Amino acid sequence: MSKNDSLPKLDFVNTKSVLTFLIITLVSITLLYQVRPFVDDAQFAWISVPAYLFSTAILTIVAIVVGIKLYKQKHYQTKGFFLFAIGAVFWFIAEFIWLMYDHIWDGSPFPSEADIFYVAAYPPMTTFLFISLKPVLNSVSRNVWLFAIALAASFLFPSVTAAYDDMLGEDAFPTAIALAYPIMGSIQVVPAIVGIMYLAKKGANFSWMLILFGFIIYGTADTFFLFAELDGTYYDGHPVDLLWLYTYILLIFAFYIRYKISKIPTTEQHAMFFSEKVQFETISKFGIPLTLAIITMVIGISLIHSIFMETDEQITSQNIMLGVVAMLAVFAAIVLTLNKNLSRLVKVRTEELVEQKESLERLVDEKTREILKSERLSAIGELSGRLAHDLRNPLSVMKMSVDLLKETPPDTKLSDPTLSKRLDLMEKSIDRIAHQVDDVLDFVRLSPLKLVQVSVRDTIQNSINKINVPDNIHLRISGKDLEIKCDPVKLDAVFLNLLVNAIQALPDGGEIEVKISQKNNLAILDFIDSGEGVSDENLGKVFEPLFTTKQKGTGLGLSSCKSVVEQHNGTISIKNNPSTFTVFLPIDSE
Repeated sequence: MSKNDSLPKLDFVNTKSVLTFLIITLVSITLLYQVRPFVDDAQFAWISVPAYLFSTAILTIVAIVVGIKLYKQKHYQTKGFFLFAIGAVFWFIAEFIWLMYDHIWDGSPFPSEADIFYVAAYPPMTTFLFISLKPVLNSVSRNVWLFAIALAASFLFPSVTAAYDDMLGEDAFPTAIALAYPIMGSIQVVPAIVGIMYLAKKGANFSWMLILFGFIIYGTADTFFLFAELDGTYYDGHPVDLLWLYTYILLIFAFYIRYKISKIPTTEQHAMFFSEKVQFETISKFGIPLTLAIITMVIGISLIHSIFMETDEQITSQNIMLGVVAMLAVFAAIVLTLNKNLSRLVKVRTEELVEQKESLERLVDEKTREILKSERLSAIGELSGRLAHDLRNPLSVMKMSVDLLKETPPDTKLSDPTLSKRLDLMEKSIDRIAHQVDDVLDFVRLSPLKLVQVSVRDTIQNSINKINVPDNIHLRISGKDLEIKCDPVKLDAVFLNLLVNAIQALPDGGEIEVKISQKNNLAILDFIDSGEGVSDENLGKVFEPLFTTKQKGTGLGLSSCKSVVEQHNGTISIKNNPSTFTVFLPIDSE
């Protein structure tokens, strides 16, 4: 197994379970915020204060932990995560100061210390996004950048105009802080939009998608809050507060997954978000359900608040729905762009897959040929050694017999017992050599079948007639005769091999039965002997080439039998108690 093959396929993170738990968390916090129209500010503070403090505190801790983990791995993303951690710290401090002003301290100055920290969080967060995009910056087209900038500008211009008009006559510093929010927020959303556009082009990690969604929701919330604040309709528990909480929750889950990914060896998770080994159908499988869930919840809470919530200044439905419209505009623009490029993307991916398939097929063919060549050479070497050993003995007998025959007196008759004995030894040695050569030839040659209609009983009987059956072995054929279409020459070699093996398994005599039967369109031939059978450990090896338990033999006989039977579209098997070789042959091999 290669190093790449050993890479875990995100088994350590069940993304569907994480998505389910994420949606449950979002729904839970949304339901908590539904009580806002029915409680006063002091009572609702018991929900809003812990929600903001805990979410930003947890996000800060998780970001620092992941940053330290990557620092120990000397990962190139370490700087980006530490910058994010700094931004998260600024968020936490800003939320803390904001809540103190809102619930404990008197007054609500602008700009307050909270505004300074909110604005200070934009640069490190934006830098984090650009660092995360670094692996794919060269492959992002100019059109994608233009689209992202145009979309961000569509939020920027009305926001800047509204903020500037509201700050007319104010000092330079408050005006600069007021304008910094929409300007820096729009800059921050550009790499987030580019990242989401890239999700459709290349596989990306689920955690990366959550981070991108989180930053886009954060930018939408900023715009939503600005207009609510300008017309005096903002209040603690406003729907925009949910959008910020959604951002923090998405980022917490994203960083949890990223921590899990950090357990992959550093060399394998170097490309943190964009990795060929960590791919998902991110948008279709996770992004769409998550988007629908968030939009549904925001619409729901907006409608409830618009019906039940009243402040000193009546909330207009247009202001309440501004955030929803803004979020829908972002995702609608993205989805439309993705759909436009979907067919092109599918075509490109299909071509890539076809090319990879062809490349893999070529590689497999090459490796297969190399393996087969190696195995063939190894088998030839083993077979050659075995043949050399097995043929040496009969050749020695033949040479010795020839030498003795040369010493025989010229007037010796062929009927002389000594001469007959020597000739008999030579004949047996020649038969043994011929048998071994036949085994090899039967194994290596695969000639076409010459099919004719024959009697199974007659074919088996012809094979028996070619064998010298010892007197202490009783051999019989049982069962009803069958007519099958086969190659009788090839099957004769199979029957001979099975019969000879059965005889050799009975050195002290015994019984051999060849039983003929039929089942459906199959002729079943059982070669049964009363021998001890094959040991259990060797039972599964008897048909393997070169496997033999005999001191003399090539180990090719049963392997050749299997090849011939399979060439007839049949099968052969072995079992013990009693020792039985069973041949299944179709009545018509065609």
